[in-house]
Amino acid sequence: MRNNTDGKKKVEKKSIVLTPEFVSDDIYQTLKRYPFKNILDAGCFDGSMSKYFRRKKNSKIIGLDVIDDYESKFDTFIHKDFLECTKEDFEDLKIDLVVSNPPFGMNKQHGALYPDLFLKKIFELFGDKMPVVLIAGHWFLSNNSSRIQYLNSLNMTKNTTLHKNAFAGCGVSVEANILYFNIRLKDKSSILDVKKIEKKQKFKTVAFSDAQMVYMKDNIDNFSGTIKQLIKSEYPDFPI
Repeated sequence: MRNNTDGKKKVEKKSIVLTPEFVSDDIYQTLKRYPFKNILDAGCFDGSMSKYFRRKKNSKIIGLDVIDDYESKFDTFIHKDFLECTKEDFEDLKIDLVVSNPPFGMNKQHGALYPDLFLKKIFELFGDKMPVVLIAGHWFLSNNSSRIQYLNSLNMTKNTTLHKNAFAGCGVSVEANILYFNIRLKDKSSILDVKKIEKKQKFKTVAFSDAQMVYMKDNIDNFSGTIKQLIKSEYPDFPI
């Protein structure tokens, strides 16, 4: 566990907009067949963007944030402002993929949008071939006539559009995009259906055969507890 407080800053938690679960799941479903094991979540907060990658066997999630309230959720945690990081902060770490949901607005100190600063910082630290998933406000693509050309020069391989109600759970109404870089994907663009926000997962009753019932009776003392542990092994965030 790594802890670096050199860049510690006071951050207003009320300004934090978490990555919705259906967005995090869509990112994971898009990339689950790729050999990404070591994922850096830059500006991670509680890890809501990267948590589904724990479904991959032997995966490791490296969290990085100026807030360390959720340090224990990560395999490794770096307590620092990402924009102040240097290559030395990662010299003992192997990173296969960087994911980030930075603030959408302007950084007054640097005079640029946070997504732009985070993207440049990622490539500065890890090279221009590093696979990246970045969430950015829609204006990041539309407020500058040359921005799309610039993003394409960085090998932007996919753009998924999010409905303005995607972040409604955080009390925010804003159109946004999931941008993929340096990852070869079949679909170059997509729209994440807003209906998924309200979609309720339905569970069907499982019927066991007589032989299965006999086996469970002879071998499983606590059926409910066993099922919960099996779910927990597949979905680490499942509360028990």
